[in-house]
Amino acid sequence: MSTSESELRKSMQQYGKQAFSETQQIEILNLLLEDAKKQLPREHEIYQLIDNFQFRLSHHIHLSEAIQFVNKFIIELESKDKDSSTVNYLKQHGFYRILYRHPKLLGQELPQDDILHKLLRSGFIGVGISAVMILLFISTAFFTAPLWLTAITTGLFVGASTYLSGILYGVVNDIFATHANLPYFLLGHQSQQTSLLRTNDKVAQGIAWGVAATFGPVIIATLIFTVAATITAFFVPIATFLLPVMMIAMPLIAVGAEFYARKKAREYLDGEENFYWIGSNDYQRRGLNYMCPTNEERAAWYANSDRNLFGFTKVPLIGLGALIGLVVLSGISMFLPPVLFISPVIAIAIPAAFSAVTCATLIAGGIYMQVNRNKQLDDRYRLEFERDEIVPDLYLDEDMEYIRKIAKIYAQNEPTVEPKQEVINTENYSFLFDKKPKQAMPNIKQEEFEPARLSQAGA
Repeated sequence: MSTSESELRKSMQQYGKQAFSETQQIEILNLLLEDAKKQLPREHEIYQLIDNFQFRLSHHIHLSEAIQFVNKFIIELESKDKDSSTVNYLKQHGFYRILYRHPKLLGQELPQDDILHKLLRSGFIGVGISAVMILLFISTAFFTAPLWLTAITTGLFVGASTYLSGILYGVVNDIFATHANLPYFLLGHQSQQTSLLRTNDKVAQGIAWGVAATFGPVIIATLIFTVAATITAFFVPIATFLLPVMMIAMPLIAVGAEFYARKKAREYLDGEENFYWIGSNDYQRRGLNYMCPTNEERAAWYANSDRNLFGFTKVPLIGLGALIGLVVLSGISMFLPPVLFISPVIAIAIPAAFSAVTCATLIAGGIYMQVNRNKQLDDRYRLEFERDEIVPDLYLDEDMEYIRKIAKIYAQNEPTVEPKQEVINTENYSFLFDKKPKQAMPNIKQEEFEPARLSQAGA
């Protein structure tokens, strides 16, 4: 049997690289934290935080456990580093890349024929159709057209505006939600769900889930608004001046949902919720154990469910109020200032402009999502979709020069060491300078190697 393609690729990637033991890689992590710590005064809270974690990290002998431990440290650091100066320093000097470039979890992507993918595609098709409806409305409003055609295009425009408003709400709401807790969407949150997109880009995930999750309810609302507005338009002028108000209100509802979700998260923490049940399948639970090990992150995961409940219960009521307002104001148009219905600016230009801007924003969001749907950032939310197995080691390919540089600095400085803390000296990090590159042999399984050797001997 010949060596598999994946094994050959792995061998080529390892060839000529410097290989480090698990203990040595843990020492490298400690060295990088030492460099970040030395940028701070000793009395600084973050200095003490790093110092404490370094001491505890030095007791780890298995790299996988050390990586999980440092991952928890990063989460705590991000919450306590108010000005993000230390976090930014670590990012700029490759710490996140070293720790997270090799994902520690295998990703599972939803099949392309899954209902969520279909809803996502349909959602953006609806945005394109809405753009056509806006153009039809403008063309019949500014140019002479039969009453029946004007009534139909006006009804379609109202429906398009409703659709765009609803989808915009979903996108804004889920962008807030992905920033509160990305794994809720990255891993899915229902039992049949895995990853909709491969990316751990929070904005791209928010756009995708915002469109897919709201398409169903929004299309129902669109049909109701379209039919009601079309029938009304045959008898009285439509109060199109109300549509911009609706478009402004929908994102504001998402802002309200954000405050509600934060309130619920605080309640979970104050109530000392044990967060025993989190994740709806094994894929989600394994991912959440690594990505959200703290109570704060798990409270945010719970609160995202409350956010969704807020949207699905409050938005339909607001939509119903908007529909009633549209029909009633149109019905009493003879009692309202005529300028609201006959002014080209108020009745046509402003509503069309709001709809066009919303449509353009969603199209731009769709392009952004498509471009970044497979993009993987170096953070704890990175998943492995390309390989069949995870790489257990740190990613050191791009940062060895920097690591050697700071190893020399802290070996020469002979820093004062707290009791029980490991001394940093030349001997500690001699493996960074003295070890020659290891030329790894191809990872050929024993049962594959033996027949190949026998066949060569026979030849």
